[in-house]
Amino acid sequence: MAMATPVKVVLGSIAFAIFWVLAVFPAVPFLPIGRTAGSLLGAMLMVIFQVITPDQAYAAIDLPILGLLFGTMVVSVYLEKADMFKYLGKLLSWKSRGAKDLLCRICLISAISSAFFTNDTSCVILTEFVLKIARQQNLPPHPFLLALASSANIGSSATPIGNPQNLVIAVQSKITFGEFLLGIFPAMLVGVFVNMIVLLCMYWKV
Repeated sequence: MAMATPVKVVLGSIAFAIFWVLAVFPAVPFLPIGRTAGSLLGAMLMVIFQVITPDQAYAAIDLPILGLLFGTMVVSVYLEKADMFKYLGKLLSWKSRGAKDLLCRICLISAISSAFFTNDTSCVILTEFVLKIARQQNLPPHPFLLALASSANIGSSATPIGNPQNLVIAVQSKITFGEFLLGIFPAMLVGVFVNMIVLLCMYWKV
């Protein structure tokens, strides 16, 4: 028996609300299952509530995108094991000329690395080096962590593999890697430099 549309809307809204709460607050006391399990729970509720059929749920899974994401993550793991990110960390501190120089380097290195290793990977791995350098130079860490996070997000926009959203766009539109890079890279560079200038103005006295 087909479910009435208003009922579907209500049940779908409930499922989405549960997903939203778990995505925004992954450590809620009554259901501390995290964002990943929260996403799966939301999808499962959509099927249980008969908002969508199992066939529709399966059709919504984009296997090429999942395969590309998996491949990107595997490459990132092996690059990490090959100490690639240690070299990037050393580049941050090599002949550093103070806080402003360090902040600019973090902006550039995090932006470039996130374009090829995803923004999540760059932030997670480079944070350790940024904190270590800040402690060694007796500098407050928050300006440099803010530079890392913001520049990594801006830099990841330059390539299809920089973040999952870009990957969805590239796969669905069939834009090649080169076309995507040529189209977005100039805007990404402008964004990184504007971000750098804003951060320097905010933390000039650091």
